Amino acid sequence: MNDTTARPGLANFALDDDDDIPIPTPEQRQRAKQGGERLGFKSEPAEPAKRPTASTREAVYTANFHIRTTPEDRERYDDFAYRHRVKKGEAMTLLLTLAEEAEAARAAKKK
Repeated sequence: MNDTTARPGLANFALDDDDDIPIPTPEQRQRAKQGGERLGFKSEPAEPAKRPTASTREAVYTANFHIRTTPEDRERYDDFAYRHRVKKGEAMTLLLTLAEEAEAARAAKKK
């Protein structure tokens, strides 16, 4: 602890000014590098590990569609997709198909 603490009464465990560790000179670095090479350590940087490239998946649902809906209907839609364990895009396709079938059935009933 030195006498120039930032706050009186608190210990300062930082290194004192006279305890500075000198930066190695280029000659010292070179000698350390050669000594390490004699022991079998490589001095050149290692090649980065090759990662296997992940196969890219083809996006199926690429269109964004924003709908104004009530929170209750949004919850019903999310619940439907979760219950049937389908993606929300698949749920939209299924719901549109069912709506078209119901529309066709009503048109056939009127004729």
